[in-house]
Amino acid sequence: MFRPPVKPHYKTISRRKFLQLGGGVATALGAGSVAVGLNSMIVSRPVYAASSEDAKWRQFEGSKLVFMSENTPPSFAIRDNLKEFYDLTGIEVEILTDDLPIVQQKIGIDLRGGQADFQLNYIQDKPIGSPFADFYEDLTKYAQDDTLPQDPDGFEEGAWFENFLRACGEYYEPGRIVAFPYDCAVACTFYRQDLFEQLSPDFEAEYGYRMEFTNDTTWKQVQDFASFFTMLRKDGRTDIPYGYGQHHGTFAWTTHLDIQRMLFSHGSWTEFDIDDKLGSKTPGPTRWGDEQSILMMEKYKALADVSHPDNLANGTLQLNTAYAAGDIAMQVQYHEFAASVEDPSNSRAADGKTAYAPCPKGEQSWVVGDGGVVNGTNCGIGGIGINSAAEEKLKRAAYLFANWSVSKSTQLKVLKELGGTPTRPSVLTEPDVIEARARPSSMPNALTFDAVYDYGIKDPHFVLGPKIPEANEYYNILLTEVQRCVSGDTEPEEACNELKIQIDDLHEV
Repeated sequence: MFRPPVKPHYKTISRRKFLQLGGGVATALGAGSVAVGLNSMIVSRPVYAASSEDAKWRQFEGSKLVFMSENTPPSFAIRDNLKEFYDLTGIEVEILTDDLPIVQQKIGIDLRGGQADFQLNYIQDKPIGSPFADFYEDLTKYAQDDTLPQDPDGFEEGAWFENFLRACGEYYEPGRIVAFPYDCAVACTFYRQDLFEQLSPDFEAEYGYRMEFTNDTTWKQVQDFASFFTMLRKDGRTDIPYGYGQHHGTFAWTTHLDIQRMLFSHGSWTEFDIDDKLGSKTPGPTRWGDEQSILMMEKYKALADVSHPDNLANGTLQLNTAYAAGDIAMQVQYHEFAASVEDPSNSRAADGKTAYAPCPKGEQSWVVGDGGVVNGTNCGIGGIGINSAAEEKLKRAAYLFANWSVSKSTQLKVLKELGGTPTRPSVLTEPDVIEARARPSSMPNALTFDAVYDYGIKDPHFVLGPKIPEANEYYNILLTEVQRCVSGDTEPEEACNELKIQIDDLHEV
């Protein structure tokens, strides 16, 4: 795709020798500092604080980096615009993408092996960041380096949406930032506004209140809505979709996020007594098994009982497909999916039929004790970080790409081209983005911005954790017990008590 570099600092190395070196070990092989990885190489020239911005951007011209990322819209859009970065820096970047569970495995092997085959990593906050935080470079030293180009918006907390930098960049100790917010998937409610308006009189006659979504719509009301739609469907109204669908499937994290929203909505309940945004390597005993968790498991199962019949099989992607196909009337989904829902060529829920609202609010009568209720909103904030095992010049070159990929201009382009999800609030100040927040919209994801950026991500509604080193083990335990309960194999109290036993055993408490 790009021209070959001139006088790169590398030597040819056989596959056997490469494997003897560890499959991706950084080593010195000739003039200058050289890195051996899958396909990476480094070429450098000296720059100084007084050097021009162009010289700072081009100090690693001729180099090549490898970025392992989830197959998200921003990664596809950035991959399609790599020539812009190449023209700016002379650095070639190979972007490898896959489903998040596969990315998690590949990154984990590379990090634990000290190889740095992937100098740049997609750091999804909990599945990747929580277990591997110690393997990433602290980006603050590069953000304060005046021999590197810096973004005019900066990288401090205020340069991002509320909570985002802490979500994906900060783990276990304050001030050490291992990732910049790269993309985000924030939960909000997608619902068939056309059907709500059509059926509200019948619903009101039976339940005594209007069928509508507002910031104060509760989980109890969602249960009523779901029951009403599903009852009509079972009575032979095949033109009516099922009421609701949960996130289950085989990827454990999505099941955790789904039930976490309901749990946090009621009394701001969290699994451990730790700082929700910073996390802890020693979380202590879990709160699973207490009265609030048991009550919520009962309510979660009750909602499952009136949801789509393929509820247990539907992961996040399958659930959105069912919604777009017209098979369900409501889903709590991640706002990056609005672009696909609003595509009339692939969705029966397009053309103004879908509306967006914050996640449902807690039902006060479902709170044990004197806690309050919030619109429990969670997310996946994907960061971009640098493998600390990479050779120093490779890390500095990688910083250039991380810097460019999270800039306002790049995020704006991603939003316009593929329906990306900005992490910088400065993107939302652009006149065409402001215009796109109302129909007809040239940027469909912008239709969710009121529910997400203006409301859901703000405290007290935002929940992140648990950020713990054993996050993925925790999710797998949760997946098993929640799905056993939803399927009727166990009772809610039994499921919650079993979660308590297994999770406390995981943490040896």
